[in-house]
Amino acid sequence: MPKNTEKNVVKLRVIGAGLPRTGTTSLKAALEILGFGPCHHMVDLFKKPNRTLEFIRAYDGENVDFYKLMEGYGSTVDAPTCDFYKEIHQAYPQAKIILSVRDSDEKWFESLQNTIGSVATDSFYYFAVYPLRFLRLQSRMGWKCWKRWSRYYDGIKPSMHGQHNKRVINENKEGDVLIFNVKEGWLPLCKFLEVDIPQDIPFPNINDTKEFNRKILLGKILGSLSWIALGTLLISSIYIIMKIL
Repeated sequence: MPKNTEKNVVKLRVIGAGLPRTGTTSLKAALEILGFGPCHHMVDLFKKPNRTLEFIRAYDGENVDFYKLMEGYGSTVDAPTCDFYKEIHQAYPQAKIILSVRDSDEKWFESLQNTIGSVATDSFYYFAVYPLRFLRLQSRMGWKCWKRWSRYYDGIKPSMHGQHNKRVINENKEGDVLIFNVKEGWLPLCKFLEVDIPQDIPFPNINDTKEFNRKILLGKILGSLSWIALGTLLISSIYIIMKIL
């Protein structure tokens, strides 16, 4: 691991420990407005498959250099980083921890089922995207994340939200973690991060459910087209070989 000089430690200044579907997209936007960007979110990994591989290794229990992995980011939210927030905090001990939460376990679970949950149980999606490396790796990582949650919290269910939050709170000293609902807006977030409240800029309110499902549909379409292209190539190759013979 690179030597943690003071200059390097403060590169990553905020670590989001909250589960997906806890307003993480809105929190990402807010942190970037406040100058804590770029903020790492799961969507970043679609364009960076080699980083996805590192998180797969982490889910497999292999030794991962989280200091190097998070270089270039000012903050993190959502999965997969929320699952390794402790390891990331060990690499960047001066970073502040924010635990984003929903109003209730039931609302969190409903949101999860309408997005990530529908993909995690969709066998066709995994088959469809297989020819596309970046989506194949993303799906593989997502499956490992899902299995980890099921193992840690005795199944994917509403109470997982509360269990996760309680675990994060118990693992840290009182006052070291901001328990934050995005409905609270700028005040508690800015106070915790010791920055001024942005003037004339409303707190981001981003509902990404439709966008998430749009990307999943697009992935299925692109994957299916790839399978068709591969099938066409195979048939053409067989035809050419038979003509030659």
